[in-house]
Amino acid sequence: MKILLIHCHYRLPGGEDAVFAAERALLESHGHTVLVYEHSNEEAAHGLAKALLPLHAVWNRRAAREVRDLIRREGVDAVHIHNTLLLLSPAVVRAAKSCGVPVVQTLHNFRLFCPNGILLRGGEVCEDCPHHGLHCAVKHSCYRGSKAQTLVVAAAYGLHRALGTYRGITLTVPTEFDREKLLEFNKIHPTFDENRLVVKPNPVSVPDSPVTPWEDRTRQFVFAGRLEELKGIRTVIEAWRLLGKDAPELLVAGDGPLADWAKAQALPKVRFLGQLSRDELHRIIGQSRAVVAASLCYESFALVPAEAHALGTPVLAGNIGNVGASVRPGFDGLRFAAGDAAALAGAVRAMRAMQFDCTAIAAATRRRYSAEENYKTLLKLYGRRADEE
Repeated sequence: MKILLIHCHYRLPGGEDAVFAAERALLESHGHTVLVYEHSNEEAAHGLAKALLPLHAVWNRRAAREVRDLIRREGVDAVHIHNTLLLLSPAVVRAAKSCGVPVVQTLHNFRLFCPNGILLRGGEVCEDCPHHGLHCAVKHSCYRGSKAQTLVVAAAYGLHRALGTYRGITLTVPTEFDREKLLEFNKIHPTFDENRLVVKPNPVSVPDSPVTPWEDRTRQFVFAGRLEELKGIRTVIEAWRLLGKDAPELLVAGDGPLADWAKAQALPKVRFLGQLSRDELHRIIGQSRAVVAASLCYESFALVPAEAHALGTPVLAGNIGNVGASVRPGFDGLRFAAGDAAALAGAVRAMRAMQFDCTAIAAATRRRYSAEENYKTLLKLYGRRADEE
């Protein structure tokens, strides 16, 4: 096939860029011709481009024209769009639709209904915009703390929702939780075709090494992530304080604004490892009894829990959003009330009497998140089957 990938990079690299690059490499490795139309918001950081950015964010006529011409000139078979904010605008979606080829867009966040994309305000989950309208975000300056910038994003998505830009295309989300949330919001503000919203998990890559059995694992737990309020590091540290001398060792991997606070608590069973390479983090997780995922927000995709499960490691997860939805209690971990240190301490104690089949956890997870499964799903989205290739 000849596939066109469309993506607008943010000024700072992020998870969306990683998914875009991984799927591009995956398609190329299977012999497809991959064309790329990509820009970066960094291009509009100065001068006239910066002045025109609010207009381009709502409707970039040039980008739409270039996408349409590229599809027709190259005989593209399918188009896969990742991010259009800010520089490309949803106008490129309409341009691709006008060419009569299958169009897929991956929703990496909740931006269709929430200008800041993460359903979060003031450190707490917020669903005001989906339920009451995008003006709520403008009122609270939810995008980058700027009322003007929030107004631009709200105008872009408000206009294209009204125009039906997202109807007639296939939308993908990485988790079932995201799908259910978007369906809930879509009933309030009809934006897309509900039967064309599908779950396609992001691929998860870990070393393909033997899984360490439960009984051979070190009696240690791992917290991996940015040391900040929303990741729940305060909850974790307080839980280990409550566990006292009965606490297992906790390894904390990562850095962030609460690193000094966490270290100042001087808990004897808590060890700080700083920022680790992915390989070293995977090695430690694969030897441990559990990963603690204590996020206080929905998260876009629970990557650390997915990687832990792929290594056969159970997860203690707060019962909120994608982190909570990633755990099947009793099979691959336990849940606790998000933000409740006593509940987390209780879950840690409960694991003492439990046994987990680490090989089964890893096998189920690796099948679901494998590159091959991702590839088969992509082909279906593009209107092909693997046996046609």
